[in-house]
Amino acid sequence: MSKEMTDISETLAVFQPGAQTNIIPINQRPNRDDNEAQPHPIGTVLTDFLCNVRSIQRTIIIVLPHVLSWLKGQHERNAKKLNKYASQTDDGSDVYKATSAHQAAEMLQAIRDLDGLGGMKIPEILQRSLYTQLFSEYDAFVGSLLKAIYTKKPDLLKGISRQISFNDLLDYENLNAVKLDMLEKEVESFRRNSYSEQFSTLESKFGLKLRSFPEWGEFIELSQRRNLIVHNGGIVSDQYLLVCDKENHKFIERPKPGDLLQLNSAYFSRATIVVSKVAFMLCHTLWRKLFPSEFEVAHNEANSTLFQVLRDKRWKTASAIAEFALTDPMKNQISDMDLRIRTVNAAIALKFSGNEDGCKKILQLLDWTAAIRDFRLAIAVLSDDYLTAAKLMISIGKRGELIEELAYHNWPLFHKFRESDEFLNAYFEVYGTSFIADSIRHTTEAAEANQAAFDKGLDTIDVQADTVRTTEVTTASMAEKPKRKTSPSKKSRVRQ
Repeated sequence: MSKEMTDISETLAVFQPGAQTNIIPINQRPNRDDNEAQPHPIGTVLTDFLCNVRSIQRTIIIVLPHVLSWLKGQHERNAKKLNKYASQTDDGSDVYKATSAHQAAEMLQAIRDLDGLGGMKIPEILQRSLYTQLFSEYDAFVGSLLKAIYTKKPDLLKGISRQISFNDLLDYENLNAVKLDMLEKEVESFRRNSYSEQFSTLESKFGLKLRSFPEWGEFIELSQRRNLIVHNGGIVSDQYLLVCDKENHKFIERPKPGDLLQLNSAYFSRATIVVSKVAFMLCHTLWRKLFPSEFEVAHNEANSTLFQVLRDKRWKTASAIAEFALTDPMKNQISDMDLRIRTVNAAIALKFSGNEDGCKKILQLLDWTAAIRDFRLAIAVLSDDYLTAAKLMISIGKRGELIEELAYHNWPLFHKFRESDEFLNAYFEVYGTSFIADSIRHTTEAAEANQAAFDKGLDTIDVQADTVRTTEVTTASMAEKPKRKTSPSKKSRVRQ
């Protein structure tokens, strides 16, 4: 399969028609052919960054509910202990009464534990930590991107102006060591600047406009909030407002100096989308400017990136990336096949992120009447015309020009279509086997393969994320009171 439209990541890479199993551990990839393109260093930098962003998202989704559940359980357990000693005086005042030293000790410990829980900010600290980590990953991405560019285009090193003493020069083993050290220092110096200064420097150095995109002001606000969290406890400062105003950020509700800025799940989610899009735009804009002859590789990488984000069901992130991927500069010198693949994947992102109108509009930009059956199948599915889609499945047979059996299991296009009777019947007619049975087999094989990889101590495990759930981060929900008192103040009366 030659196109990323159905390049189902690691899984398709090892698919062999007729083999007994289509899934193998991720560390056992077949050797590349000599003529097969090796991973491009610029593309690899972007892929690694987006993978790290996904890890941050998954951490919030997986860990945060467990933290909230633990806090709730601790609260209920201690409140239950305390309620055993709840009583009232003749005047109706609430008190906690113990009749023995043992009971008094248990009661006082429960009071201390409840007071301690009331002061805990585990969810907030977790989310703040992951939010700042998001920008740490972005900073690392920028450094790696610059190193990849300078390494591929050594002439750019001539533009580095740094002084070095003759004595220090003698410490280097060779000229290459000097170049590497100068590059490292240049990158570190660059990363110490603000994001606005970084983009301005790149614009001047490479003759580009990098800040003329709608999310620019929002991106700066996101980064400034990171600075507030790290250096000022999340409290709004005059500097924060000054920078946001300078970069034309439009607040929905303008904060005042001294206000405490919170991180809720919607804001955090939006931050991951914007930062991912900025990284994609920066990477591909510099790539096309500095290496114009690599347009075909760049187009393939852009399609691959979009597909990988779709495969993770990060629909809104995919929509944001696709919006830029379909701008005129990004479509320059693209083949008709790659453009249609990109358009279909963009439509998938829009549809499953809830933007049905956007999905229809983007498909209307191209004429699909004379397109190959694989594309017409995609259009039918995206249009919810399942009857036509099923007929096209049967017409395509076991292998089309772009679609083969495993695509029906893994390509996000069929995310909902797979649940329909039309799909199940067509699949059985084409392959002579039940789709559900095949799905169970594929899932089981993938799980066993990845468990085997994990048992061998591998660093990377292929995790399929099906449902993304966000949770508001607040300890207020843990503050439900027991029948009488949950977190007694120092004024609470204890009788023994």
